[in-house]
Amino acid sequence: MSIIVQKFGGTSVGSPSHIKRMASRVMEEKNRGNAVVVVVSAMGDTTDTLAKLASEITSQPKQREMDMLLSTGEQVTIALLAMALQERGAESISFTGGQAGIHTDSVHGNAKIKTIDGEPILRELDAGKIVVVAGFQGITEEGYISTLGRGGSDTTAAALAAQLEAERCDIYTDVDGVYTSDPRYIKKAAKISSLTYDDMLNLAAGGAGVLHPRSVKHAKKYGIPMVVRSSLTKERGTFINHSSQRSDRYPVIGIVFQGERTSITLSGLEGGSKVQSAIRAALETRNIECDFFKNHPESELTLLVQHNDVKESVELLSEGFKFPRFTTQGNLAKVAVIGSNIRTHPVIQGKAAKVLNAEHIEFKLIEDLPGSVTAAVPQHDMHLAAGLLHTAFGLDVPEMRKVVAVQ
Repeated sequence: MSIIVQKFGGTSVGSPSHIKRMASRVMEEKNRGNAVVVVVSAMGDTTDTLAKLASEITSQPKQREMDMLLSTGEQVTIALLAMALQERGAESISFTGGQAGIHTDSVHGNAKIKTIDGEPILRELDAGKIVVVAGFQGITEEGYISTLGRGGSDTTAAALAAQLEAERCDIYTDVDGVYTSDPRYIKKAAKISSLTYDDMLNLAAGGAGVLHPRSVKHAKKYGIPMVVRSSLTKERGTFINHSSQRSDRYPVIGIVFQGERTSITLSGLEGGSKVQSAIRAALETRNIECDFFKNHPESELTLLVQHNDVKESVELLSEGFKFPRFTTQGNLAKVAVIGSNIRTHPVIQGKAAKVLNAEHIEFKLIEDLPGSVTAAVPQHDMHLAAGLLHTAFGLDVPEMRKVVAVQ
């Protein structure tokens, strides 16, 4: 009997009728003779609603209490989905992250999974039950509830699939696969039939919201195939594993973007690249992701972080490093050209710069990565820049769509 892990996002379980529909999807997999573990997010906008409630109580809530609050959203969903499955005649049981054996570090609000004890889930699967697990959460060594931050339910699903040696991890979402860009804003974006783990990791790290990078890393490490598919249709999705059907004639895979970024410029630094490495390590202790800009004098260093991480980042940097002053600039976004071995195609960076300059879009290049060319642009230019680059790199022409779209 194969184990299949299914993950349903917030829009997929956003109402009782949606939950009933997803229960039918789960039953289809169960009726194929598979053991099924389901990971779910909170219903619809529940997490935002809970965060707003906290803001009406205090402007500076403790992260431990926020985790206690936000984790209740997933607990509502797991109970309702388990009931929906039981209504269809299936034996089902719901687990919080802690009950499912998911142990994390103690970075509340953005925890990382340290270990998983798969025994509680395997015991229920052996009894013939469908196990429904709360995504986005775990338990710390101290026994406190923790949350995994952005994309936490994806990470939960992939990590469980790895621990349970699942045959596959299916990610159900409101789009029917991974596209060359976000189809909600880039209308000529095309669906990609298959991707390697590395290609998907580059897309996710650059800003493709359909999967979180942590989830892809788990899947790659343990060789668990992932499928991104629609919760609303039966169309084939995007298959992710070690190989890809994508043509090597096109080094660019997609254009991705992320908003709500702020730059922090540190002046009067000494130590060059050593300081940069130390800064990155300091931020990683709080699971804060950052990018560094290119072309600054050694005495000046600029990094880009999510807007919500600015306060904590500045506090960490002020405690651990000596610099006379810092400045911040908000309302920025990242736009990235993603591809395979971008460094072997230096013309791509030049072409991206030329396209943005032609439309008078201000930008600053971020340090090179093997799979991307990334620029910071004003937030209000984010979608315009992404659309221009999507066209410039041939991703919305018929020939390219035939290469990357599902056949």
